[in-house]
Amino acid sequence: MEPKYTFNNIARDYDRYRPDYPKQLFLDILEYSSLKQSDSILEIGCGTGKATSGFVDLGYVNITCIELSSQLADVTREKFIHT
Repeated sequence: MEPKYTFNNIARDYDRYRPDYPKQLFLDILEYSSLKQSDSILEIGCGTGKATSGFVDLGYVNITCIELSSQLADVTREKFIHT
């Protein structure tokens, strides 16, 4: 298996056990970048959406996530796409 697919088969466990990023990280990113809530964010390699959550929790909704691993992308999709 190629290293880029390492977490594909254990996506839910990866999401469950990997710690979240601290809120201060996102506050620092937003201060440095001057992003507004109406701006668009492109997240490349979103994994299971750990970083995505940090932005969503701060009110950002225009986020496009790209993920190579289908199972990691599925976890992210389940978290953030509500039908």
